[in-house]
Amino acid sequence: MNPCANQPRRVLVLDADMIPALTIVRSLHDRGLHIDVASHEEYPLAARSRYAGALLRYPDPLAQASAFVDWIADQIERGSYALIIPVTERSLTPLHHERGRIDERRVAMAPAAGLAIALDKSRTLALAAALGIRVPRGCVADTPAAAVAFAATQGYPLVIKPTSSIGAQGQGRVQLQVAYARTDTELVARLAAASRCGAVLIQEFFPGTGVGIELIAEHGRITFAFAHRRLHEVPLTGGASSLRLSVPIEPALLDAARRLIAAMGWHGVAMVEFKQNPRTGEFCLMEVNGRFWGSLPLAAAAGADFPAMLVELYLDGGIRPRPAARTGIYCRNLPNDIHWLEAVLRRDAPPGLTTLPTWSRVIRDLLLVFSPRHHFDTQQWRDPRPGLAELRRIVVDHWGRASGLIAHRRLLRRQRAAWRSNAVAARLRTGAHLLFLCYGNINRSALAELLASERLAGRFRLSSAGLHPIGGRPADPVMVAVAAAHGHDLSASRSRVVDAALVADADLILAMEAAQLAALSDSFPASIGKSFLLGPAAPHAVPGGEIADPYGHCVSTYEHCYAQIEAGITALAQRPLVNRS
Repeated sequence: MNPCANQPRRVLVLDADMIPALTIVRSLHDRGLHIDVASHEEYPLAARSRYAGALLRYPDPLAQASAFVDWIADQIERGSYALIIPVTERSLTPLHHERGRIDERRVAMAPAAGLAIALDKSRTLALAAALGIRVPRGCVADTPAAAVAFAATQGYPLVIKPTSSIGAQGQGRVQLQVAYARTDTELVARLAAASRCGAVLIQEFFPGTGVGIELIAEHGRITFAFAHRRLHEVPLTGGASSLRLSVPIEPALLDAARRLIAAMGWHGVAMVEFKQNPRTGEFCLMEVNGRFWGSLPLAAAAGADFPAMLVELYLDGGIRPRPAARTGIYCRNLPNDIHWLEAVLRRDAPPGLTTLPTWSRVIRDLLLVFSPRHHFDTQQWRDPRPGLAELRRIVVDHWGRASGLIAHRRLLRRQRAAWRSNAVAARLRTGAHLLFLCYGNINRSALAELLASERLAGRFRLSSAGLHPIGGRPADPVMVAVAAAHGHDLSASRSRVVDAALVADADLILAMEAAQLAALSDSFPASIGKSFLLGPAAPHAVPGGEIADPYGHCVSTYEHCYAQIEAGITALAQRPLVNRS
C-alpha cells in the first residue's frame, strides 16, 4: 500500500525560481492536480504561472540548511501536501542529509544509498568504472603536487570538477562550478580555489557533444527514457545548455544508463549525462543528475511528461504505459542563448577547449525560432506571464549592462583627467599615507606596496588592503615567484581587509579597477575625493586604465600584471613630490 495514496492530491514544488519548476507546474496542472510553489526568493518565476496556486517562502537552503529542513518538516506535519518535489541540489542536498527529521515518503527524492552516489561525482564515476562504463581518466586531488603529477602523465587541458555541486563554506553552503586548466599554474590556482569548499576531481578533458539520457525508474528498473543532444552551452567550454534537440536513444548509452541505475537501486527521475565524440561514437559518462534537469522543458515539449510520471510513481504506486517521445524537437532557454550568442560574437572560447561555430551555423540556429518544431523553455502562449517576466528581466539586464558600460567609460575618462590635472598631484604633494587597494590583497595591491616601499621609501607611509572579507592570507604563490624573478620578496605579505579606520587615515588611495573604486565609495564615503586608479599614472603601459586581476591565469598574465604595476609605481616615483608629512 502506497503511504501517500490516501493523501490530498496537492503537490508542493520547491525551487520555484528555476525554469524546471515552471515546467512541473504546467505539467501537473494539466493532470488535474492542485499545485503550490515555494522558494527562498520573493518573486520566483514559477509563481507567475496562471497554474500555480499559493506561493510559500522558505529559508535559503544554502545559507540556512537546518531552518529549511525544519520548514519542510512543518509542511509535512501539517499534512497539506501529498507530495513535495525538490527541483535542484540546492534543496535536495539538505533534505537528503537530514532524512531522519522528515517523513521522506512525502518527498520525491531517491533512496538514500543511490542518491548519496549521485550527489558525489567521485562515487558515481567509481561505480560506473566498476560496471565497465567509460569514464574520464582522473583522480581526487588531495594536494597541488598530486594534481601536477597527474597532469604530467595525462597532459592538458584538464577539468577541475568539485565532487559535489553543493559545497561547504563557513556555516553555509555554496553552488560550485566546473573550471579548466591548461598549465600547471592554472591548475594549482584553480585547485586551491575549488578545494576550499570540498573534495575536487581532476579529470582529462573529453572532447565531444553533451548527450543526456533522461529517465524515470522504479526500484532500479528504467520504465521510460528520453534522449537529447546539447547544441549550445554557456559558457562555450561546457555548462548549462541553452539550445537542445530531442534525438533517438542510442542503445549503447541506454544500456550504460540501465546498468548504472540498476546498481544504484534508483527510484524516481534522473538524467545520466554523457559526452560523445560525434565522429567516432565513443562516449564517456560525466555524471548522474539525481533530480529534474535544466532541459526538462524540451522533454515536456517532445511529449515526455516526466512530472506526471513522477506523481504517478509516488501517488499511484506505478507508472502507466505511454508512447515514446517525439524526436527532432528543439527547445531554447532564451536568456542563456543570448549569452551564448554574445560569447560567440566575442569569440570567447579558450583555445583547445571548444570549437567556435561557423557563422552559417549561428544563422541557421537562430532561424530555428520560425520552425514549428521549436519551443522556448519559458515563453508559452497559453501561460504568458512567466515568459513576459523573463523578457522583462532580459531587457532590464541588458539595459543595466549598457548603462554600466557607459558609466564605466565615463569613470575611466574622469580618472585619466584627474591624473592629467592637479587632483592627484595635489594629494601626492601633501599626503603622508598612501594606500593601495585591490580585491584580494594577495596580488596587485600587495605587489604595489612592495615596489612602492623600494621606490618611494621615506616619502610616504605605505599600506595595502583588499575588499575580500578574509584577512591574513599569504600572497598568491605565482605572484611570489614572479616577483622573486625580478628580485623582490613578496613571501612575507599577508592580506588585510580594508576598513573605515584605514580609509580615514589614508591621504591617497590607489585602486586597480573601477569596480573597486565604486565598492569603496559605497562602503566608505570618506574615500570619495581621494581614491583614484593607479593605471592612468602610466597610460602607455596601462592603456585601458585598469590593471586586471591575474589570479588563476597563466604565468604570462601575472608577468603582464607585474609590468603594469611596476610602470605605475615608476611613474609615481618620477613625479616631483614634496611631502609635507
